[in-house]
Amino acid sequence: MDKQVAIIILTKNNPHTFSKCIESIARYTISTSYKIYVGDTGSDEVNMSIMINKLKSLFDKNTCTLLQFPGYNFAANNNTVIKHHVNEPYILFCNDDIELKSNCIDRMYNWCVDHELVGSVGCRLEFPTGAIQHAGQIAYIDSTGLLQCTHRGYGEHTIFKNQTTTGNTAAFMMTSREVFDNAGGFDEQFTECWEDIQLNMKYIINGYTNWYLDDVVATHHESMTRTRSPEALYRLRYDYTYKLKPWFESLDKDKQQWILNYSNNK
Repeated sequence: MDKQVAIIILTKNNPHTFSKCIESIARYTISTSYKIYVGDTGSDEVNMSIMINKLKSLFDKNTCTLLQFPGYNFAANNNTVIKHHVNEPYILFCNDDIELKSNCIDRMYNWCVDHELVGSVGCRLEFPTGAIQHAGQIAYIDSTGLLQCTHRGYGEHTIFKNQTTTGNTAAFMMTSREVFDNAGGFDEQFTECWEDIQLNMKYIINGYTNWYLDDVVATHHESMTRTRSPEALYRLRYDYTYKLKPWFESLDKDKQQWILNYSNNK
């Protein structure tokens, strides 16, 4: 039987949290058939062996494929997996530091197929403390006239509702292959961040709706494999200043407002 969802997980030298991630997928995903595409971006031999053994203990060869990349670039790595390997009609981008706490994948997949013109679907992501890491993306123009993008509810314990949103973090986000391709995939000019925000904005421009689900939860051990070095922070600021912001400002005012309107649904 053909699989319904391609789950793409990029990882490197993180076997403990990676194991929790895939164990939780196997435990909580009941009704949705899936294939996992693991993109390793440079693990050493010991950690690679641990990861392979864990995959073999949970999945058969038809349920998991291990791919190797010479280095990490979120946009480029994911685009390559989708273009050259994925056959499934739906895609779930999943960080290796995500741990499901409920049947998130079943719920997100069913939402995709039960609603028309769906762009992305995300769910409630919490820190291990239970505080919110992500409850949908919001975008707004600040008092100085600059575009600001952030995670709604960050650090709070607020209960939200299932609703439309500006977008969802690609740390754990489902979309259809067709919608992703129509938007041109991730923009590979981004080297550190923001490509998921731009993609979600493109979905809105293309006439699709992004949805946030508050009634399913996963723990996000917040970017355990992403460096917070000065160089990474520089790339983060650079991507915003010279890529996301100019792209948004190049849109006509109606499209900008259309995107910003989704952040009013708080």
